[in-house]
Amino acid sequence: MFEKYRNTFILLVVFVTAFVFASHFARLYEPVIRNIVHGTGVYGPVIFIILTALFVVFVIPLDIVFLIPVGVSVWGAVPVALMSITGWVIGAGIAFYIARHFGSNTVKKLIGLKRVNTLEKRIPKRNIFWLVVLWRMAVSVDVLSYALGLVSSMPFWDYVLATAIGVAPFGFFFAYAGTLPIGYQAIFLTVAIAILSTVLYRYRLPPREP
Repeated sequence: MFEKYRNTFILLVVFVTAFVFASHFARLYEPVIRNIVHGTGVYGPVIFIILTALFVVFVIPLDIVFLIPVGVSVWGAVPVALMSITGWVIGAGIAFYIARHFGSNTVKKLIGLKRVNTLEKRIPKRNIFWLVVLWRMAVSVDVLSYALGLVSSMPFWDYVLATAIGVAPFGFFFAYAGTLPIGYQAIFLTVAIAILSTVLYRYRLPPREP
């Protein structure tokens, strides 16, 4: 049983450890970080949103394990949650658009197709709005966007709306997690992610019919 879920377990440990470490680092050097970020003026939030969107497009979860804990130490939980949500929605929209209009060859060059193909097989082609909302509560990186752009008939703006609804709880969850004491962060994140992963696995879709 452990062998079956070993990779998932390892990723969970790495994710939680990185988030807690980044939070600790941000609190330890908060005055220095504040001075650097405040020196960017109004461009600070813009840079945060752009970086978040780019991390989504290139399927790199550094926005969660690095940007959010650091951002919370500067701007607080609510502004960072809103900035993260904005960046995720922009990034998701870009990834979806790339897949829809430029096809699998471009997606392959950007992120490869292995994970996209695995997810594609479980995506129904129609009536998937609320399924996307559910998936978006757990998936911030954009393998999902590329897969949906390639195989679904979902309209672009429907996808953007479903993404915004789905990532909103996700954004506030991690932003407020960044305000907790370090020990509580580790426990809270581990339990929450484990429960969410179990629920999503339990209610995952069967492979789509050819």
